Formats: sequence, C-alpha cells, structure tokens
Amino acid sequence: MTHDDRTSDHFIREVDEELRREQLKGLWDRFGIYIILACVLVVAVTAGYRGYIWWQGKQAAETGDRYLSALALIESGRASDGRAMLDELVAEGSGYGMLARLRQAELAAAGEDRGAALAAFDAIADDASVPQVMRDLAQVRAALIALDTGDLDGAGQRAEPLSEAGNAWRYSAREILGVVAYSRGDLAAAREHFISIQTDAQAPRSLSQRAGLMLAVIDGQLGPSAGAEAGAEGAASDDPDTEMTQ
Repeated sequence: MTHDDRTSDHFIREVDEELRREQLKGLWDRFGIYIILACVLVVAVTAGYRGYIWWQGKQAAETGDRYLSALALIESGRASDGRAMLDELVAEGSGYGMLARLRQAELAAAGEDRGAALAAFDAIADDASVPQVMRDLAQVRAALIALDTGDLDGAGQRAEPLSEAGNAWRYSAREILGVVAYSRGDLAAAREHFISIQTDAQAPRSLSQRAGLMLAVIDGQLGPSAGAEAGAEGAASDDPDTEMTQ
C-alpha cells in the first residue's frame, strides 16, 4: 500500500467518525429529552415501588401491633375498648381484619352467646374473600357450636364436607361426625368415623387418643363381636403391607 493509500484510509476513517458523531448529535438533539425523561421515570418508579413496599411493611407492623393491643385490652378487663379496636380492624379489611373476625366470634362463644358466635363463624365460612383454610376452620368451629347446642343436623352438615381426605381439618370433622352418630345411637356409623381417625398414622395424637377412648366405649356397648373386629382391624393397621388411607 502506498503512502497516498494510507493517507486516504485515515481520511476516510476520520470522515466516518465525524459522520457518526453528527448522527449521534442529531439523534440526541431530537430524542435526548425523551431519553432523560425515560431515565427519570425508571428511577421514580423504582423509588416509588420500594417506598410502597416499605409503607406496606410499616402498615402491616402497625396493624399487627393494634391487633395484639386489642387482645391485651380484652385480657386486662377492658373488653369494650378491645372490642372497639377489633371492630376497626374488621372494617379495614386487612389480613388482621380476618383474624379480628375470628377473635370476635371466639369471644361471642366464650361469652355463651352461641347464636352470635354461630352466625359469625358461618359468615366467615361463607366469605369467598377469606383463605380457604380459615373458612374451613370457621366451619369446624360452627359445627362444634352446633353440636354443643344439640343441633346434630347442623353439626353434621357443617362437618361432612370437611371430612374428606386432604382437608386440613378432616380429623376434627370426622370426630364431630362420630359424636353426631353416637348421639343418635348409630354406634356402627360412629365406630367407622372413630376408626378412620385411629388407624390414620397422620392423625394428631390427641385426636387419635380420644378416638380410641370412644371406640372402647362403643365396643363395650356393641359386645364381644365388635371387640374381635377391632382387634382384626388393629392387626391389619400394624401390617406394613397395609396401605393407610385418610
């Protein structure tokens, strides 16, 4: 390559760079303000989002403190002030509002106002905005209150849908159904419900023990044949090849 060729290449590169600078300058002159605004917007949105998350956390902490304060007031004898705070939380509709509704229902039950407690628990159980596990809990509590008042039909109707395998409250529901059947004199049906608890390895120990006591009572009333059947079922449940079902 001759000296003139090298000079020409250098000149062409400088011209290209100058053209690119001119193009970039033109683009900046036309769109620079929009680029700046976009950057500012990104920063503002990020800051706003982080601020919102911080505000939510602060609000949740404050609401939790108010809920605990309400419980403390009730326990200290200032029930009216505590209930008023629970009412405020319910009106706000936060997560603690749902806990406040449950606490209000429990307070009604503890105060022997079973009608109000039953209505409150039923309302929570029917509220689609409440998490399902809490709705089921409310339904179990309503079933227990119905059972306590002698409403066997109401207790059974509330407990039956919760007794299926996979439901978090199935053992409590089966116990309620067992007590309902026993109260009606249907010992065979009651026995089935209590066996479904006692032979389930995942059943809570306290519920399994209560089921065992009820089975002893029922077998004593049914006679020796029921006891022999219970022994056979117990042996089957101890067999490692026997599949445990809920």
